[in-house]
Amino acid sequence: MTNRKVPRVSLGTFFYAPFYAPLLALICTLLLALPAFADCTVGEADEWVTLDRVLDGDTLVLRDGRHLRLIGVNTPELAKRGRAAQPLAREARDFTRRFLSGGDLQLVYDRDRRDRYGRLLAHVYNHRGDSLEAALLAAGLAFHIAIAPNLTQAECLAQSERGARRRGLGIWAPGVWPVKRAADVQPGDGGFVLLRGTVRRVDRNRYLWLELDGPVALRVDPRGDFGQLRWRDWQGAQIEVKGWLVDRGEKYLSRFPQNKRWIIAIESPHTLSISRN
Repeated sequence: MTNRKVPRVSLGTFFYAPFYAPLLALICTLLLALPAFADCTVGEADEWVTLDRVLDGDTLVLRDGRHLRLIGVNTPELAKRGRAAQPLAREARDFTRRFLSGGDLQLVYDRDRRDRYGRLLAHVYNHRGDSLEAALLAAGLAFHIAIAPNLTQAECLAQSERGARRRGLGIWAPGVWPVKRAADVQPGDGGFVLLRGTVRRVDRNRYLWLELDGPVALRVDPRGDFGQLRWRDWQGAQIEVKGWLVDRGEKYLSRFPQNKRWIIAIESPHTLSISRN
């Protein structure tokens, strides 16, 4: 293994197709004019690999055939199965392609090495030692997601996202990414969402359940680092959450009519924010 220098993104090496050039040139200009975003490093690389191709902004295929999913980020989805591409999906894919060009990749593993689909899970650095996850977040081309137990870089990645959001870059620019209201969720909805709602009821068993206005509940793992916030303090709070909206279906609802049909699992405070009006 080779010691890796502190990651720092070299945005000047990027090149994009003419169609995307104006937007991405603006992103790069803004980033270069601002202080460097957080460097996300955890020591030596666990493995050096060769890239075969980029499937989308957060999914790679390695030369040896392994599929790799980045830890800590979720990029917009490309068009598939009759669904249109999400905003900035192609830009995120092209950003990843150029960021990783020019040499082999460095992988740093976290607690889990595989996801439920059998894909390799890793933090990815290019041959210069630059963090791909941090770069995508800083450019506003990905959402930070925090899924236990792979949380070693959660705070650093959250800082990169906060910077892009504060500056209105990419998906955080006004009108670019749709915000789903909990009260508006209906059959057919699902997948990754940025969702807002009001906590109407709080229950607790193995998990903390935050029932929102509308047919959605947030399943909060109390083992997450949520500080000293008491469970009753959630009542009436305004919440914004990033995560996968799961439809438990009509059959579930017929068995448990007192429960909400849709849920989002929350494992880290980096996934949500709360406020009171």
